[in-house]
Amino acid sequence: MNAALRLILHSLFASAMEKVTRAIFALILVSVMPTISIIFTYSWSESELQGQIFFIFAKLWYILIPVYWIYRIEKSRLMLGETNSNGRTESLISGIIIFVVIGVIFLMFGDTIDVELMKQEIGPTGLLNFPLFIAGMVYWITINSLVEEFVFRQFIGDRLLEITGRESITVFLSAAIFTCHHTVLLSLYFEPWQNVIASLGVFIAGVTWSILWLRHRSLFVCWLSHAIADLAVFGIAYLILF
Repeated sequence: MNAALRLILHSLFASAMEKVTRAIFALILVSVMPTISIIFTYSWSESELQGQIFFIFAKLWYILIPVYWIYRIEKSRLMLGETNSNGRTESLISGIIIFVVIGVIFLMFGDTIDVELMKQEIGPTGLLNFPLFIAGMVYWITINSLVEEFVFRQFIGDRLLEITGRESITVFLSAAIFTCHHTVLLSLYFEPWQNVIASLGVFIAGVTWSILWLRHRSLFVCWLSHAIADLAVFGIAYLILF
């Protein structure tokens, strides 16, 4: 192997390693913040105001860093995506299936939920006020679900694909990271065995949306399925709280 070829191979290897290292750095910056936000807000903060301030800071952190990374470092864009009929069909069917599964699980185990504990934990957020609950429901179904798809599918999912090079591992790890902060939050409201069931459901949903993202490269496809699932979540929350 001559010197020129060795130099080319070394340059290509160094470039690939730099890309992977950069992806790992980006992944760490963003993926841990949702979980830290929940732990800080509910366990570490000394006041409700302090928790709310940190919650807003964390939300901006894990939205703005991916936006900056994709637009300025990758020179890419948000893949809101035009999709074909197959994508829309898969989105609707997966969303409806998740909706039904959530409903069935609630019918099976709903009477085991400690409603008073849930109201006690939710009370400081103001969501026991019906107008605020409706406003929160609209936000989480329409906006927050899209934000989560952007962060966990396009940003985190694509970083994992850069690092691992395998879609199957990407799907699993992306869903696991997505599930982590939900599990921490659910632990505040549910018994451990209930949390296991709920977290498994979140993980399966995360797997579904990761697969949809890799198949269609469209946030709209992932978001529509996610929004339908959130309709079930907030419908059940309404039945429990009001």
